Amino acid sequence: MKHYLNPDQRRKSIKVWVADEERALVEAKAYNYGYRRIAPYIRDAAIYERVTNYKIKGEDEIINAYCESNKEVQSMLKDVKHICKFATQISESKRQELLDLTKAIYKMQIKIRDLIAKKLDLEMWQEINRNKKI
Repeated sequence: MKHYLNPDQRRKSIKVWVADEERALVEAKAYNYGYRRIAPYIRDAAIYERVTNYKIKGEDEIINAYCESNKEVQSMLKDVKHICKFATQISESKRQELLDLTKAIYKMQIKIRDLIAKKLDLEMWQEINRNKKI
C-alpha cells in the first residue's frame, strides 16, 4: 500500500535557485508528464519517484497513420464541398446528406485524435505509476 503525506500538512517551502533555461526545462518536463504546475511534478519526481516516461511500441506508427488519415479526410471534405457547390444534377437533399456524412467522418477523426492524445499517453503513464512500488 502506498503512503503519501497529507497535503494539508505542507507548511514548508524549498527555494531553489535556477537559471532561466533550467526553469524552462523543468516547466517543459512537467508539461510533458502531464502536470499543470511545477510543484507536484517536483514533489513526485524527488520524493515519490513517480515520474516515468514510457515509450509505447508502435506509438509513432499510430500517430503517423492518424496524420495521413486526417490529410485524406480533409482532402475528401474539400472535394465534397466542391462537388456540392458545382454538381447541378445532385438534388439538394443528397447534397446535404453528402455534407452531413463528410462532417460526421471529420468529427470521428477529431475524436480519434483526442483519444490518441489523451488515452495513449496519459493512461499508460498512470498505469505504470500505479504499479510502481514506493
